[in-house]
Amino acid sequence: MQVVEKTRHINATLSGRGIPLIKEAILKAYPKAIIRKDDTDEEYIDWDESDLAKEIRAERTPGLVLAAYREREGLTLVQLAEKVGTKYTAISAMENNRRPIGLIMAKKLGKALNVDYKKFLE
Repeated sequence: MQVVEKTRHINATLSGRGIPLIKEAILKAYPKAIIRKDDTDEEYIDWDESDLAKEIRAERTPGLVLAAYREREGLTLVQLAEKVGTKYTAISAMENNRRPIGLIMAKKLGKALNVDYKKFLE
């Protein structure tokens, strides 16, 4: 995979299940970066228009984002619930997309998980 941002070129070879997350992080840090599949003479593709980007956006729900950030912080459902002042069943319902995450709760979650609360409102 080659990532190009302005005149700086970064060559990296990636494998494994975390590639979509790495690509997302690269594009967050370098919004104008262009990612291509390999070092062949293929034309560059626009990340936002790629099938992979569309698939990631379609599968990423606020609940999955919440679960990922909770796990990143090493918190259990009970621990996170205590931090934000709710019951663990409410956190579980949010993570499983059975309960929406409102603005006030998103702000509490953002503070507890050290992340921008807007991540939970998408």
